[in-house]
Amino acid sequence: MKASNENAPYVVLIPAYKPDERLVTLVRTLREKNLPVTVVDDGGGAAYATFFDQCAALGADVACHAVNQGKGRALKTGINHILRSGREIAGVVTADADGQHTPQDILRIIDAMRENPTALVLGVRAFKGKVPFKSLAGNTITRAVYTLASGIRVSDTQTGLRGLPASSLEQMMRIDGERYEYEMNMLLKLREMNMPVAEVPIETIYIDDNKGSHFNPIRDAWRIYRVILTYVFASVSSFVIDYALYLLLLSLTARVFGWDVSIAGGVSYVGARIVSSLYNYNMNKFAVFGGKGGKGTIVRYYALAFVQMLIGAGLTMVLSPFAHIGVSWIKLPIDIVLFFVSYIIQRDFVFKNREKTTAA
Repeated sequence: MKASNENAPYVVLIPAYKPDERLVTLVRTLREKNLPVTVVDDGGGAAYATFFDQCAALGADVACHAVNQGKGRALKTGINHILRSGREIAGVVTADADGQHTPQDILRIIDAMRENPTALVLGVRAFKGKVPFKSLAGNTITRAVYTLASGIRVSDTQTGLRGLPASSLEQMMRIDGERYEYEMNMLLKLREMNMPVAEVPIETIYIDDNKGSHFNPIRDAWRIYRVILTYVFASVSSFVIDYALYLLLLSLTARVFGWDVSIAGGVSYVGARIVSSLYNYNMNKFAVFGGKGGKGTIVRYYALAFVQMLIGAGLTMVLSPFAHIGVSWIKLPIDIVLFFVSYIIQRDFVFKNREKTTAA
């Protein structure tokens, strides 16, 4: 869906699970400002129906789940409801139902969307003062891991206040995730979607030490980090295979055949890397990067692997005679450095999606 004029409205989308009067208050204020609102009842049951009835009476569109399906599914249900309405809009602002996002901050997001019509706009918290430990620790760790995984820096990975341009809504519907991991998956898809990020500072509000949040720090953190940890597993398992083969070949060439330590080290490095690279390529292409990058990935990957292999083998041959830790261990510091360099190149070049997927 694409807005055809700059006066098209922005819809505020609010997923809600077992809400209270704060949802009604937020909807009332937004409707008083003539903002269209869509609310999703995420299966809270009959005990909470009155709050959604009040939202409908205020003029909000209400979509319902018969049973709880999670925040990610509720957001996609809301987006689908908006798309099916056929209305001309400029974008969607997602906000939480528990009072953490003020109407003033929602309006700030809309203003930023007007200035950045193709960007994902994030309402970012300052995390200063009295911040619940769960929120502070979770965001700090996730932000660091996300930056490593994607190469994109954002100040607040867990914010639910986001501005989605109309041109991105169909893409947002296709992103995996049913619960809180959906919002992280959205951020992980930004590079593939060629979508820039804009940030808007917002008020940091925690009600009752954030006890109203349905975020489970163990269950939902695992859903989030599982996506990112796939990167790490592929690299670590490749390293284990590579290093085991290196030690085996080194033993054969240096100890069995009596080759010079420098030649044995270099040859062993090359042999181990050829075998482990086949495993690593397939893991990275399909398990890590989802098959992205097109037909040229294998050429780009092996061009990188070849250069990396030459550099690694060369450094091993040069440094082995001077290695006080022994030739068997000299490979470790070399590969640690090459790991980070290779990862960044694979992320930003080898497996980068070549097709622009964001709607025009």
